[in-house]
Amino acid sequence: MKKFSTIFLLLFVFCGESGQTIDDYETSTQTSNEVLIETEESSTSTTEIVQLDSFKGTVYVVQKDESEVGYLAPKQFLNAGLENVKGVTSEIIGEFTVELSECDQSDSCLYITNLLIRVDISTLKSKSSIRDSAIKSQWLESKLFPEAVFKLDELVIPNKNFDSKVEDTIVGKLSIREIELDTPFSITASLVNDTISISGFTEIDTTWFGFDAPTKFNAWEVLNPIGITVDLVAKQK
Repeated sequence: MKKFSTIFLLLFVFCGESGQTIDDYETSTQTSNEVLIETEESSTSTTEIVQLDSFKGTVYVVQKDESEVGYLAPKQFLNAGLENVKGVTSEIIGEFTVELSECDQSDSCLYITNLLIRVDISTLKSKSSIRDSAIKSQWLESKLFPEAVFKLDELVIPNKNFDSKVEDTIVGKLSIREIELDTPFSITASLVNDTISISGFTEIDTTWFGFDAPTKFNAWEVLNPIGITVDLVAKQK
């Protein structure tokens, strides 16, 4: 029986910079919209779409050595252009259960249950150690709140004709700094040889999770919203 998959996800996380030091960052000169377009394009898999047989609940486990979660933070300098700061981590733990079968909503449906993803946001790394330190001690305060969590108990995704690839928007509970909010992610997911590959993107406002975006008076400021990028690989347990 062919195993399928899909879904999404996750998570997280964002960022900031030190209000004490101004440093030169080697970042993209794209605008936020351009970054979003680029992210969406890159998430479009070239994997061939095949039709799968139905299957009962199968558990998939995130492979952290092949996965990455990160943030994209637009940084505006005084009287200068916009730059985008990026930070990532692979310290990710998670698993979920997937089932593919017939349903009333479509030709087939994916049933995702018991999804729980944990990200150690205190390990976020960018091209600046000063910035990374500031994220831990200021702004995000990830030294005090090191874990970001994305979870959902149950989700049904209509799937066309038992396809091996899905593109959709899913909504789960995102928790950062112990504040939990319903958060949508645009995701692309596909199954190849019992491995699920997931790319996802969302935007958040830092104030939703209890902190202001970083700023340096008369020098620069980080602009909301902050992008969260997700690239996960999960394998059958």
